[in-house]
Amino acid sequence: MEADCIYEARSALSESPLWSPGEQVLYWLDQMRPELHRLEPETGRDEAIQVELPEQLGAIVPHTGGGLVLAASDGISILAPDLKSRKTLANPIAHIPRASFNDAKCDRQGRLWAGTTDRLETQQLGALYRFAVEGTSTIWAKDFVCSNGPSFSPDGKIMYHTRSHERTIYACDLDPDSGQILGERIFATLDSSEGNPDGSTVDAEGHLWSAHWGGSRVTRYRPDGRIDRVIRIPAEKVTSCAFGGEKMERLFVTTASIDFNNRSWVFMDETGFAQTPLAGAIFACDPGVAGLPEPAFG
Repeated sequence: MEADCIYEARSALSESPLWSPGEQVLYWLDQMRPELHRLEPETGRDEAIQVELPEQLGAIVPHTGGGLVLAASDGISILAPDLKSRKTLANPIAHIPRASFNDAKCDRQGRLWAGTTDRLETQQLGALYRFAVEGTSTIWAKDFVCSNGPSFSPDGKIMYHTRSHERTIYACDLDPDSGQILGERIFATLDSSEGNPDGSTVDAEGHLWSAHWGGSRVTRYRPDGRIDRVIRIPAEKVTSCAFGGEKMERLFVTTASIDFNNRSWVFMDETGFAQTPLAGAIFACDPGVAGLPEPAFG
């Protein structure tokens, strides 16, 4: 199966697709520009939301009070329901200039799990944080370059955590009541020819869907870690995926056009887009299985 392009976004690095069941729209970030977007898949209408943002974005999750929670280079902040302003909740990485929050999701009880990355992609500055409603945080894992893909099983007892530069996805046993990690094990490891595991989501059957940066695909893993199927994406750098649609039966996929060379990010020019016009586009497919709405923080 191959996904179809639904919006030629020409994004530098589209990330964190988030379906809003109430609005029937897909929110997504352009991590490096930085921009927050709202896309109507049925019409193809996309809007860049006008709000002050830090220089590097990571992820968005729903907020119980309305609006969104943003994980970014200036910490964790709350966007107001009208998305016109935001307020800082916590910034435990303020003393680490090269760190930025990257991927984030809430567990089934509404606790926020957000990981960080080294913005120059070299030092092991990455860590995985858990945030309480009042903004206090606890570090649960550290000493890796880039944290990605926290995703949770339907019963909330397993958290999948990706360490992208190690090409490894871990399954962590989680106590749903306390939020304690009871242990972790290797869930899946990628060969270099398959790219690096990036963002992920879990479907209603408890299977993990993982995007491959540099691998032009999204892989569905069974709960035991075996590969169930592969969705081909006509773009090389696949960043994340999320379920949405009226019945939560569409899989939306984000991609990037940006490249990383000599310790700096290089934006694609017109010549590059002429050669690879779907780089940075948003894709979708109907894989025959439903997803779950993302839990809200709080």
